[in-house]
Amino acid sequence: MASFCKVSIIAFFVLASGVTLSSPTQALRTSEQDFGLALEPSSGNGEDIIPIEVHHYLDECLKKIGKECGPLFFTIIFIGKKNEIPVSCCQKLVDMGEECHDTITRSVFSRPEFSAYATLYEKRAVQAWNMCAY
Repeated sequence: MASFCKVSIIAFFVLASGVTLSSPTQALRTSEQDFGLALEPSSGNGEDIIPIEVHHYLDECLKKIGKECGPLFFTIIFIGKKNEIPVSCCQKLVDMGEECHDTITRSVFSRPEFSAYATLYEKRAVQAWNMCAY
């Protein structure tokens, strides 16, 4: 089984790179190619866990947060690091909007690898939003 850290990194890079997720297995293969991370295959039932109508919306949201700030928010929300958030990243988050923030976060913790801690991730996501928005 893949370690939580590797799975976390894979999930973030898949989302942050704007890759359209057609299946969990494809997402892991794409990440291995792009970032040289070797993982065991996902459950492999081939079903998409993110509805197709959400894909385009997620891509647009991820473009707004950018590759500079996305990893920071990922480590705060999904790994639990207590990083300071630069004003520039807070501005990108607020400009992106709360709906985009929530959709990105929920799409990550809807994955089986993350679902067990969805309540914790939701709490951290709200804290990150509140830190930047208020």
